[in-house]
Amino acid sequence: MLDPRWIARLAIGLFALSGPGLVFAGELTGDTQPRLAGTALARELQKGGYVIFFRHGSTVEFSEKDVTDANLDNCQIQRNLSEEGRAQTRQIGEAFRRLQIPIGDVYSSPYCRCLETAKNIFGKAEKSKALHFAIQLRPADRAMVTTQLLNMLATPPRSGTNTGLVSHTANLQEAVGIWPKPEGVAHVFKPEANGEFSYVGVMMPEGWRTEAARVPGRGGALSTLKEWFGGSSDR
Repeated sequence: MLDPRWIARLAIGLFALSGPGLVFAGELTGDTQPRLAGTALARELQKGGYVIFFRHGSTVEFSEKDVTDANLDNCQIQRNLSEEGRAQTRQIGEAFRRLQIPIGDVYSSPYCRCLETAKNIFGKAEKSKALHFAIQLRPADRAMVTTQLLNMLATPPRSGTNTGLVSHTANLQEAVGIWPKPEGVAHVFKPEANGEFSYVGVMMPEGWRTEAARVPGRGGALSTLKEWFGGSSDR
């Protein structure tokens, strides 16, 4: 089986040869085996300096077809977050605040499910064509978004913060060979020098809740869980 990263580099190279100028892409160093997860990963994120790639939260059972760029503001014809997905992403956002993970820039695919995920988790989102659903694009545009995502993963965040990205499965698969499942999963990368970046680790959607519950609060962890995830109707 061909390495997806090799295929992506080939596509990027062909795009560069056909375009008006040279195109450079960030490059993954090392493998894609997670080194950190859980508490160790959360502690690293508290320091800043990472790029966090989220796949959008859980969605409704709906097969999305032929959503053109002109229809991206029309959420009615798209596959959107389910009620479970909305609760899931809001809880992740609560966990980020509880854990005091600093967030700087946040970029999202222009699809409604991604924008809602970003706003629920990070409280903000800037639309980025670089995170557009790759499967829906023509080959040349698909190679371009892969190039742009690689550059995003290699771009250091603003000092003392982490950068948040929200996109789709195929985008990360084509860029670095990671298939981000399930919906709501987060993969973390560390920008290095000279346009390179390394893979750090993964956090499953429920992992944020577990880590947030470890933070001391009024009445201990059990009280915190009840307060956060079961005791308030406005969350």
